[in-house]
Amino acid sequence: MLTIISYFLFLFAALFLASVLSIGSNKIQLI
Repeated sequence: MLTIISYFLFLFAALFLASVLSIGSNKIQLI
């Protein structure tokens, strides 16, 4: 149970970081 929660948290963090880097590199540009 705990591993599944931590896995989803890691996946969400990676997705959030990727979106932030994408927006940062392209300044403000909606995909």
